[in-house]
Amino acid sequence: MWLNDNAGILVLILGIVTIALVGVVLWLVFSLRSRFAVQRLKFVGLYATDVHTREAYASLTVGNRSVSEIAIKEIGIKNGGIAFDLTALYRAKEGMDERTRIVIEQRHSIDFSLSVEELKGILVDGKKGKELKTLRLYALDLMGNLYQGKIGAVRKLLADSMAGRTPAVSAPQAPAEEGIAAASEPQEESSGPEPQEPEE
Repeated sequence: MWLNDNAGILVLILGIVTIALVGVVLWLVFSLRSRFAVQRLKFVGLYATDVHTREAYASLTVGNRSVSEIAIKEIGIKNGGIAFDLTALYRAKEGMDERTRIVIEQRHSIDFSLSVEELKGILVDGKKGKELKTLRLYALDLMGNLYQGKIGAVRKLLADSMAGRTPAVSAPQAPAEEGIAAASEPQEESSGPEPQEPEE
């Protein structure tokens, strides 16, 4: 029969088709896996200083490194294992309605800042008073996926404030041009003792 005479060819053809299908399936699986793997958020927390008021504050950034937008259900800071929801505060700072959805566009980020007083709201009560543990900025998307990242600089800011070590940064001074600008600036009077003339 024809099948018996061409069985080897049929097996070879079926084998090639099977290998091709397996290759296509693997390619689709790895493509989808890599696409979802990059749908991550990057978190940045800076110990910043206002250029005008010289007050220290926390500058927070949540960046979307994926190729699709991500809708955020909740955003906040975790002090150890305790989460503090800052979603309403973020909306208020951005002038958003409480029902407005927070969306981070692809390859984009959202930014907001917190004063030291606002940061103190994330402190927890412990046996020895207020406790400050590892701080993490987190975001929860509409699918229930939790993203988070450590913000060590913000923790340092809060720790310095609790210890009364928040530095007072002096205002920057413009460099003098060839000594002329420096000479034209009014000199501040020294608060120290004035030099005494030698006695005769």
